[in-house]
Amino acid sequence: MQDILLVTNTDSSEGFIKELLMNTSYGKIFSAFNYSDATNLLDVHEFDLVIINAPMRTELGDRLAKYAAQRTTTSILFIARESTYHQTRDLLTNFGVLCIKKPVAVKPFQQLLKTIETTRGKISAMKKDHIDILPLMDEIRTIDAAKWYLISKFNISDSQATRTIDSYSVESHVTRCVSAELILKGEITEL
Repeated sequence: MQDILLVTNTDSSEGFIKELLMNTSYGKIFSAFNYSDATNLLDVHEFDLVIINAPMRTELGDRLAKYAAQRTTTSILFIARESTYHQTRDLLTNFGVLCIKKPVAVKPFQQLLKTIETTRGKISAMKKDHIDILPLMDEIRTIDAAKWYLISKFNISDSQATRTIDSYSVESHVTRCVSAELILKGEITEL
């Protein structure tokens, strides 16, 4: 990964998230504390990952997550308290935003970062081949959201989640994206 945009409400939570990122390779972490600063950074700089630690100083952060999902090719993590997690997860997942409930467990978070790094590698390869990425981002994000759902619900690896999506797609005779959408709606209750 290259650069990360971290949007958070306090310096202490910024330090905790930076600790979670310690085993991840990245270029630089840019910090913002409100919607305006974050959108300005998103408009002038390309990020590989946006992490929104909700709530932000003056708002929840869901509006920023939607903004980033609609205008960029970056992966977006939305970390929310349990009280706001359930109200925003369904909406933001439709935008391909990866939602995480606080407190953040280190092992699943590291697994999620590996998933994001894999996706970023695929996106970089497509960009080098001059493929227009923006129309494909909804599909890519939906599949990543389904992977995260499977990883967090069943405590499996990224490769196991990928195989589950692929096998469900074949069994149901649907595309990978439709398979991911169905998984996000709770079609798979056990592995």
